[in-house]
Amino acid sequence: MTADATADGAPTRTGPAHPPSRADGSVTRVSPTPSRGGTTAPTPRPTGTVTRDRTPARPVSFEALRVGDCFDIDRDAPGTALRRSCDTPHHAELVSRLRLTGVLATDTAVREAAAVLCREPLRRKAALQPLGTRWTTFVQYPYRTSYLLGSATVACSLVAPSATGGKLSRPLL
Repeated sequence: MTADATADGAPTRTGPAHPPSRADGSVTRVSPTPSRGGTTAPTPRPTGTVTRDRTPARPVSFEALRVGDCFDIDRDAPGTALRRSCDTPHHAELVSRLRLTGVLATDTAVREAAAVLCREPLRRKAALQPLGTRWTTFVQYPYRTSYLLGSATVACSLVAPSATGGKLSRPLL
């Protein structure tokens, strides 16, 4: 699932393909992720990606990432990321880890609550970056069923837009 944020920051749903850009070139990607014990995602497996020490990177759950971790988005294993050194090319950096609260009755309600939680931390972090930098946001959150079972972690990340090569080469400011 993806969602664009309107000019006032309110999320709006788009199709599963690449979301359209806003006037400033940024988009919001919101991705549901399965719970830790859920069976909704394929079993993570090593990919052909090689790290600096020449060993294959192993996918980790987004819940294993910590604020400041740099990573590549693992499209082969939803809900996972490939940790990277922030000094080597990478797609994204985790800006904030937050927890959902309240009664959220639908997957849409969970997605929208996650987008709202991430909005300000991502805006603050993006404002610290060099003037003119364009970002995509990546928000990972649990499915409603997982949320009801206690998985409430939301991961808020800034991502280099694919239009600029899709890679960062240093930690965010």
